[in-house]
Amino acid sequence: MKKKLLVGAMIAASAMGASRAEHAANITMASNSWEHYQELHEETFAANGLVKMQILNAEGAVIARNSRVAEAVANKLYNNSTTLRHEDFLVIQEMITEVRRRKLNGINDLKEAGLTFPVSIGDQIVGTENINSFGDAEQEQNPTGYDNEDTAFTETYVPNPITHKTFGVPWRQQGFNYKSSAGLKESMRKVAERLEETLFNGNTAINVSFGGQLNPIYGYTTHPDRGTATISDWSNVINNDAIVNEVIANVGSMFANQGGVEMDSVILYFPKNFKEAMDRDYSSLKGDLTVAERIKKIPEIKDVKFGEKLADSNVVYVEMSDRTVQLAVASDIVSVPHVKTNPMASQFLTTYAAMVQIIKADSDGNTGILHATV
Repeated sequence: MKKKLLVGAMIAASAMGASRAEHAANITMASNSWEHYQELHEETFAANGLVKMQILNAEGAVIARNSRVAEAVANKLYNNSTTLRHEDFLVIQEMITEVRRRKLNGINDLKEAGLTFPVSIGDQIVGTENINSFGDAEQEQNPTGYDNEDTAFTETYVPNPITHKTFGVPWRQQGFNYKSSAGLKESMRKVAERLEETLFNGNTAINVSFGGQLNPIYGYTTHPDRGTATISDWSNVINNDAIVNEVIANVGSMFANQGGVEMDSVILYFPKNFKEAMDRDYSSLKGDLTVAERIKKIPEIKDVKFGEKLADSNVVYVEMSDRTVQLAVASDIVSVPHVKTNPMASQFLTTYAAMVQIIKADSDGNTGILHATV
């Protein structure tokens, strides 16, 4: 207590007449000065009739004085805000609070795996060819039989639509750069979400006619040649021990019924209602791995990822190989302004992309995709 009073006296003496240097030296010499500095500083100012805080309005006029910071703010800014203009006390954080969204993985995974190829923006349909499978080879000591097999090709085409989102900035606000930058960011997210939706769930509203039939855009969960399987409800903790065994069975089905997959090539995508299941301890006894980490130990599984556009209780296995899926890219996501003919018209900008996935089935109707549901 004596030390605190002594420090207070030293600070008071400095505040009432000594130089700043002497004041600073007194503070430095006091062992506990920093601990009580603000409290003693305010007491010293108040005891000597000095004013530490002044609150000014937008015109620069003093509207309040107080030596205690907390009291000044509470009394004049919060409890009696009607004495101030709106601009006097409102502080707008520069970082805009955006809508919370989860990560989009599907399209990015194809790009990172190098499973893309360029096409022209004028190409409204893109396609691929399949080759037939030959019969078995023969073994003979003296070959006499020769097959006359030949390669046969079939074609598959997919529409390549423009995915776009347009927004406008009123002409009197075109100098506000944040209006354009925030709009660009939001429109880019919307285009990316639509591309992700199409990758996982396709788009039957757009079709191209070829070979006497309509061909829509198929997604991972809608392609007619995808493998299918039934799993338990992984969101229910009582099925925790069944998850890994079911994944092993699903991968086994891809080997047995779909022509197989390469080692370290398959990404398992899960929906949001299975997120907790992936993070649970795989073993209730050891607890050294999560379920997702244990699944990654399966030789064919490359990764386990969240699929934003997967419906609840749907799981998709995708072989990251050009024999399974490729992304035709005419244009990545870009934004362009519209040409204005009226100087007082709003400035419109369109964010767009032109890309589409081609999910491939071989001549035997096999794909490297398996869709599992509860």
